[in-house]
Amino acid sequence: MNSDQSFKQVTPDAKLNQIISVYDKAAQLLASIGLDPSNHKEETLRSVCQQRHWSEVEVLDWVKKHHEDYSIQEDQHKQTDIDYDDSLPQWITYLEEEFLKRSISLLDEISDSFSRVHKIHGNQYPWLKNMEWHFNSFDEALRLYYGFERNKFYPIALRLYNNDNGNVLDGTIRKLERSLKIIEDDQERLIKLKDVVKERGNNFKNPEGACTTLCIMNHNFFELEEILEKQFRIEVENVIPIVRQELNVI
Repeated sequence: MNSDQSFKQVTPDAKLNQIISVYDKAAQLLASIGLDPSNHKEETLRSVCQQRHWSEVEVLDWVKKHHEDYSIQEDQHKQTDIDYDDSLPQWITYLEEEFLKRSISLLDEISDSFSRVHKIHGNQYPWLKNMEWHFNSFDEALRLYYGFERNKFYPIALRLYNNDNGNVLDGTIRKLERSLKIIEDDQERLIKLKDVVKERGNNFKNPEGACTTLCIMNHNFFELEEILEKQFRIEVENVIPIVRQELNVI
């Protein structure tokens, strides 16, 4: 039985050292939400979660769901020398597969978690109410940004890049120039929105005695923040310069 199959069969009654032995990334994931496995190796996940008033089922389901994504993210950090040179199709594929899909998945999880946490703990943690409007604005703006990239910016940019005959309509050029301006403006706006959400959201820190859902939500916020920063950097340093270069030679 391979490690993935073994990990899927793990139950909350497994000891933490057993869980980690099956899949070592579990230790890092558990630590990221405030549970240091090294202090509870001989205890079961159920026992440790009961001590914290956490849902052991929610924790285990989250770890199982995220362990593959964690490995992918770790590989990204190792691949610091990724360079597709001036190949726009490769950069766009890389962004789509490694960043956009993951970001949207995280955003879906955060949105679901926020709704539950706000409903249960809104009075206990007033900052949840303070961040609600700002999070909803950020959520909507980021989804619109991804939709614009996928449905308008990427297709137009690739059409220009793959055009070998040199005949490019003025309308296409104007659309692409407007798209570049929208991308740059939206990035700046999204960064500001994200910073406000973080400030209003207790800097994504877990208060003492925080429930499982809140701890996981804050971890996902941090991960989304990290992914966005890297994605925007790639777009600014690689994608946009390639597109501008293509526009300059028309």
